[in-house]
Amino acid sequence: MKRILLTMMMCAVAGVSAYSQGKLTVNAGFQFPSSLNATVGYEHPLAYGNAVELYGEVGDHLRKPVCHRFWEGYWWDAGLVYKHRLVRYKNGMLRFRFGPQFGAAKHDFFIGLEAGLEYSYVFPCGWEFSIIQKNNVNFLHGDTFRNGLLLGVKIPF
Repeated sequence: MKRILLTMMMCAVAGVSAYSQGKLTVNAGFQFPSSLNATVGYEHPLAYGNAVELYGEVGDHLRKPVCHRFWEGYWWDAGLVYKHRLVRYKNGMLRFRFGPQFGAAKHDFFIGLEAGLEYSYVFPCGWEFSIIQKNNVNFLHGDTFRNGLLLGVKIPF
């Protein structure tokens, strides 16, 4: 079931990217309480520096002892985030992120909301370096609040 949903999401990202000049986003970081996560998505630019991002995310809680495998008890989610431009700099931009998400953790589905800030620095080649501060509020399972910092790149195609 998870593989089918992830395959459908990747096909949707590939289909949407065929119609416009968007960006592939790849982020990784740490969220409290004790979670590592990675995000892959597609960002579609809108007018005036705003954007919409469709993403998929996977993560896991850090455990002790470390003899446990990473993929035991992991969670995954997907969502759609609207990014409103707050400030534009010469080579950078600060945006406010907000949107819904859904996913699964340990055989339980959940829905939630994501909000946060994103700063992107644009290099001359068109690639972007991004720092994302995100806050997640999830419903219908035990891991209700997550907040943290992610670092990533955006690759135009």
